[in-house]
Amino acid sequence: MDNRWAELVSPSTQEQTRPIFEDVPEETVTVFRGAAGPQRGVTGLSEDDGRLGRFLTTTHDVFWLGVHGGAGESVLADLLGGVACHHRWPMRPSNGVQHAPATVFLVARQNKRGLDAARLAARDWAAGAHPDVDLQGLVLVADAPGRTPKSLAAATRVVSGGVPATWVVPWIEELRLTGAVDWESMAREPRKVLTALGEAADEALSERTPQ
Repeated sequence: MDNRWAELVSPSTQEQTRPIFEDVPEETVTVFRGAAGPQRGVTGLSEDDGRLGRFLTTTHDVFWLGVHGGAGESVLADLLGGVACHHRWPMRPSNGVQHAPATVFLVARQNKRGLDAARLAARDWAAGAHPDVDLQGLVLVADAPGRTPKSLAAATRVVSGGVPATWVVPWIEELRLTGAVDWESMAREPRKVLTALGEAADEALSERTPQ
């Protein structure tokens, strides 16, 4: 274990009730598919490269890992349940007890800063630096209304190739205006994507439920 950068502090967690998701046919939500697992020949990150920290946890839940400040992981945790782990990878303790890998979704804003940070986090995972993590994919949260600029759309396709799946959550106007989101009053497009994302999170977690 590399204690120089591991933070042995678990974030506080509370019991949360997940919303009951409406049925959303998979074909109605665009999900980019990419690398299914770590790959040989990928160079990991050093601290100087911007490697994210880690924390010890035995929590069995979905982890939303924001790869930069303001990524939106807290909003996802509020809406979908799970743990916002704030720029740190979860890791399991080496205490002789077998723990299921942590179910993780990376979270980033769909802008240059966010996509660059997501690319680095994906590279670190692809290098095999996080064997305790079952990475489900990347959630990109739109940072402006309207069409995605061509340069960001192209960067999204590139970054999405480095993770198992990528979801893009459209702009949520009420989040900007009120600082909060009501599930029932949310616009259809973001609610549709978040519903599909929540179903993917629940499915991944159920596969890792301890027997």
